[in-house]
Amino acid sequence: MVVWRVRGHARRTGSPYSGLQSAIRHSRWGGWGNVMHEQTRIVSTPDGRELGICTWGDPDGAPMFFLHGTPGSRFLREPGDGYLRNHLRVFTYDRPGYGVSTRAPGRRGADAAADVLAIADAFGLEQFGVAGVSGGSSPALAAAALLPDRVSRCAIIVGSAPFTAEGLDFYDGMDEQARQGWEHAAQGEAALEIDWRAFMDWVDAGLPELEQQVSDDKVRAMLMEAFVESGRQGSAGYIDDCLSDGRDWGLSVEDIQVPTRIMLARDDTSVPTAHGEWLMRQLPNAELLWVDGGHFGPRDEAEMRLLNWVGHGTSSTG
Repeated sequence: MVVWRVRGHARRTGSPYSGLQSAIRHSRWGGWGNVMHEQTRIVSTPDGRELGICTWGDPDGAPMFFLHGTPGSRFLREPGDGYLRNHLRVFTYDRPGYGVSTRAPGRRGADAAADVLAIADAFGLEQFGVAGVSGGSSPALAAAALLPDRVSRCAIIVGSAPFTAEGLDFYDGMDEQARQGWEHAAQGEAALEIDWRAFMDWVDAGLPELEQQVSDDKVRAMLMEAFVESGRQGSAGYIDDCLSDGRDWGLSVEDIQVPTRIMLARDDTSVPTAHGEWLMRQLPNAELLWVDGGHFGPRDEAEMRLLNWVGHGTSSTG
């Protein structure tokens, strides 16, 4: 499965949001196509917010969190039977401002750990793995750093280093579109709103040209429903994600002791491989995994093997 950070889209086609709004109007939870609406549950946080949660795969399987990219929602997942075959119980949730989760303006990367903990406690999970894809990487690292007694293993999939990383040429090897997105985050909400509208125009047009990078019809349908749901509250989640990633995360990656694997795509220009290599140098218990292709994949089999490792971190056969 492929999920990603989408920044700086310039494509403007059709009437903005017409199809998007139609899809939301005709779905209970704002999804698209054959959505498993019954999967959605609401968990309340100690500070009174609500989080939209889905669980996928084997109800009795090894528990793990799969944290979506930017933008995204709880509907981002492996759409086939991979979780079931690998005996994984996978939790996905809308970060604040996306889907049905209450917005939390000013949130930092570190704040994701408290939300993961709230979900884990609500479902009675003592230990679990965490994996973050692209924009979901900083939340995954936050959980690993701040919940060391609960997180058994961590995976980072084509994720960036902190914007404040010392000793890293952050933009080296990054394409212009991705670089522009980070620059817009530094400029503030107005600039990010332009990026968001362009992205939603692309979604509204049916994700044109996506088939060049994602050949599986099930994956494209899943991405459509996930992206549509990401806009339920407008640009809130996207803007807060970008602002959060563009400042200090509020944690020290050097303190992460949890076994961590970092997946890098050799031809990735959205998140250059130097970012993963920097993380590798900071984390005391990490290893690199290389896959062919770019930020968008394809890497389905390799990613599923990695998730299997993450989820079964508390088992003797993991």
